[in-house]
Amino acid sequence: MRDAISIAALLATALTLTATAAFGFSPLTATVKVSNGTLYDYVVIGEHAEATDGFDNAYDTISPGNLNATMGQPFISVTIPHPDWQEAARELRGDIRAPAKNQQWRLSIKSSLPKDTPLTVILQMEVSSLPHGVKLKVQDKNKEIDLMNGITILAAGPGETTTVLISAEQP
Repeated sequence: MRDAISIAALLATALTLTATAAFGFSPLTATVKVSNGTLYDYVVIGEHAEATDGFDNAYDTISPGNLNATMGQPFISVTIPHPDWQEAARELRGDIRAPAKNQQWRLSIKSSLPKDTPLTVILQMEVSSLPHGVKLKVQDKNKEIDLMNGITILAAGPGETTTVLISAEQP
């Protein structure tokens, strides 16, 4: 009987340690908004234990395009490009990946705005879910800026693309 209890305790400990290692990182969801005045677009980035770094129909969202651009109206369009994926999934509105210590997303920003028009890139906290200790940063030249504080970048101009790199670091 004592051996059975010892084996059960050993198995419970092993299972707990395995589960902790497998699920060491928390799920996160971050909505990143790019705007100029009332004109804006957004993407959703994140991590989930059941997601992969490839396209997951249950977690990733294909960009629907930009209706304003189609209609010839002023627009900002933000996507997460995956040029090596199948054509339909090359531009995402939402990109949820497998949890990792460090993760990076490259955002592609296009607009009808004149070159050098200021664009604000910021985390929308009210529609984001960040575990304690997660750091979201935006690369700006040779420094990283906290996404919660936001950053101002310059539009590339009509027909051109600005790229922004966002990183997430789990504790």
